[in-house]
Amino acid sequence: MKEIKSKAYKKLKDHHDYVKRKVDGLTEDRKKDRSSESKTLLMRLKKTKLALKDALAKAKATLTKE
Repeated sequence: MKEIKSKAYKKLKDHHDYVKRKVDGLTEDRKKDRSSESKTLLMRLKKTKLALKDALAKAKATLTKE
């Protein structure tokens, strides 16, 4: 597989990895804390993670076309 060398792609990937770690941690915390605030935060982080995943796929498709 070809290595993608784009600062924008790497920045998106790093941010996605950060959000993924936060989601994983919060999911673990939800086993103890079932408050509506933690649910709202988890849902918002998951939506952000999905948006970043879509942006990564779009950027990868654009970069590999060239």
